[in-house]
Amino acid sequence: MERTYNGISTLYETPTGYHITIPAKKHLPVIIFLTLWLVGWVMAINFVGSSFGNDFYNIINGKLAFDSLFMMVWLVFGGAAGLFVIKTLVWYLIGQEIIMIDHEQISIARKNDVFFKPRIYDLREAKRFHVEEEHFEFSFWGQQDHLSLFRNRGSIRFEYGLRTIKFANDMDQAEANYILKTLRSSGYLTATNFD
Repeated sequence: MERTYNGISTLYETPTGYHITIPAKKHLPVIIFLTLWLVGWVMAINFVGSSFGNDFYNIINGKLAFDSLFMMVWLVFGGAAGLFVIKTLVWYLIGQEIIMIDHEQISIARKNDVFFKPRIYDLREAKRFHVEEEHFEFSFWGQQDHLSLFRNRGSIRFEYGLRTIKFANDMDQAEANYILKTLRSSGYLTATNFD
């Protein structure tokens, strides 16, 4: 018999509001792919860096050849791509979304996501809270959206002015509905937040 799924989030009430912790979902094929890409990236950086080191003396003396210029540009863009992949891999391995809600505002933060800064939203302006599950698609071949690996697929959404705010990345629809129901029954979200 299949065991009951208890969800991935931790939801508890504090004296000032609700605190929700959602660990990043571990997509094993993505973690394996990014790890292998990173190994190849380190080997390529090492190879290009050592080749480039031989030409460094010529660059200092003002003799910049096309191949040296190409290697410099490649190292800059390769370094940026590698840092982005490291950031993404760290998020998938140990990342957490931290959502705090009280009667006036909702705060969304990401622990272990380097470039994400916490965002705070006024609950009086937050409308139409709903659940919309967006499935993760990762494929080496085919017509899938290859950037879905890096996109926020938040299952809980609300409208804030002319923007749609998403959180609870990759959460199952049933668990997301449970969280919204809990927040509504406890009075932190009201009927106006769902209209």
